[in-house]
Amino acid sequence: MKRLLVLGVIMLTVVAFSFTFYVVSHGGPADPFWGVVMKGVQDAAQKFGVNAIYLGPEKFSIKEFIDLVNSAIARKPDGLVVTMTNPVALDEPLRQAIKMGIPVVAINVPDDRPVGERIPYLCYVGMNEYLAGVYAARRMLQEFTPKRAVVAIHEPGHVGLEARAKGIADVLGEKKIPVEKLDITTDPTKALTLLKSYLMKYPDTDAIFTLGPLGAHPAIQLVEEEKLVGKVKIGAIDLTPKITEAIRKGVVVFTIDQQQYLQGYLPIVFLYMYKTYGLIPVGDVLTGPFIVDKSNVDIVEETVKAGYR
Repeated sequence: MKRLLVLGVIMLTVVAFSFTFYVVSHGGPADPFWGVVMKGVQDAAQKFGVNAIYLGPEKFSIKEFIDLVNSAIARKPDGLVVTMTNPVALDEPLRQAIKMGIPVVAINVPDDRPVGERIPYLCYVGMNEYLAGVYAARRMLQEFTPKRAVVAIHEPGHVGLEARAKGIADVLGEKKIPVEKLDITTDPTKALTLLKSYLMKYPDTDAIFTLGPLGAHPAIQLVEEEKLVGKVKIGAIDLTPKITEAIRKGVVVFTIDQQQYLQGYLPIVFLYMYKTYGLIPVGDVLTGPFIVDKSNVDIVEETVKAGYR
């Protein structure tokens, strides 16, 4: 009887982890955004009985990110989920992985190069990054017409963030509004200092656009500490409890949500379905952009607190 029981447990364990998927992103645990993605990965892995391993650098580093991708490929997983943060650097290793028979799903940042040049991954799950910037600028213009705007970019060279910044600049440029990108780094203390210095240099700046929590949190702190609420308006991208609270208080006008939980959850589902049944979505699966402001923040805030946004 005992022997049969042990065998049963072993069989269940084998079935539970029939597939091993690696998720490799450019973002690590220091960024609250990726904590939500990781929750999505873990929830899907538990739901579908697969082993999902998340890898990401502690601080933004393309070199370290590529090293992690290569490390994941070397382990010959059943599937790979990767952010296309730098398609040129990822091109060779991911094409090699695909030749090895490892299916690849892109998340968060797509390969936006011309169709013939793109890495042939199965599908993309994430936001249209350029459109997010366009939506952000248009929403700010609904609020007021800025005299000058600054776009705080915490990871320069990140193609997704650069696309967001371009969307903002293109829309504001049509209105002849001066707009400039500012490298604020991923260090919140440095970001606060750099933003403060920028406002001192350009005191007519009355709009700050941030491209993620690592920019939004210092911007919120700056506006509150310097008593600039209502004078300098913040438009953010992504959600955290601090950002939703700032929207409620009127410190942040709006944020753009990309429902990043789905960016963790859905790729695991898609890889499982692909490996099991050969099923995969055709084309991009967009999770954003979705505007959050005072009109709907109450509804959204509950899911933020629960870790789903």
